[in-house]
Formats: sequence, C-alpha cells, structure tokens
Amino acid sequence: MPFRQLPPPYARGSSGTLERIVARVIGVAIWAMLALMGLVFAISLFIWLVVAVVASLVVSLFTGRPATVTLLWRRYRDMTRQRWPGRQQAASNTPRADAASATGESAPVPVQDVSWRDIP
Repeated sequence: MPFRQLPPPYARGSSGTLERIVARVIGVAIWAMLALMGLVFAISLFIWLVVAVVASLVVSLFTGRPATVTLLWRRYRDMTRQRWPGRQQAASNTPRADAASATGESAPVPVQDVSWRDIP
C-alpha cells in the first residue's frame, strides 16, 4: 500500500492558524489537568498525614506510650543538636591554638595560648 505524502504546513492556507491555536489550547488544557491531578494527590497525601498523626496521638492516650510523632520529633531535635553545636569559643591571640581547634586535632592536653611575656 503506497503512502501519500502530506503537503507542507505552509501550503494549507488559513486553516493552519486555527489548527495552531486549537493545538495550543489543547496543550494548555492537558497541562492544567496534569497540574490539577498533582494538586489533588498532594492534598490527599496531606489529609492522610494529618489522619495518621491524629490517630497516633489518640492511640498514645490509651496505651500510655509516647506517640510516634513525639518520638520522631525527639529524634529530630537530637540530630539537630548534634549537627549544629552551640557557638564556638572566642578566637585566641595565638595562631597555634586556633589552628588546632580548626583542624579538630584531639590532643591529650588541650592546646593553650601562651603570651610572649610568659616565656622566660
């Protein structure tokens, strides 16, 4: 069966403009529908998350054990305390102690700053 070739797009006349407009409208409609489906999925996921949290809190009231949400929150707080320690000590006057603290060297005796006047 021989196939016919279609005429080039510019040879179709004024109907090409209408086809392009319809194609763009359909394309926008498809993207809008996909975005709406994603939004519905996200909202339903959020609702199930809220239901799970409330159910965990209610079950913890009856069992006396801490809720899963509480355990997860405590674990998160512990991890953040380990990851981001408090403020560092002020910088010293000598570069030796600053370099040792920056590299994280662990010496049995911590490095102490010595003023030049203290050296005999």
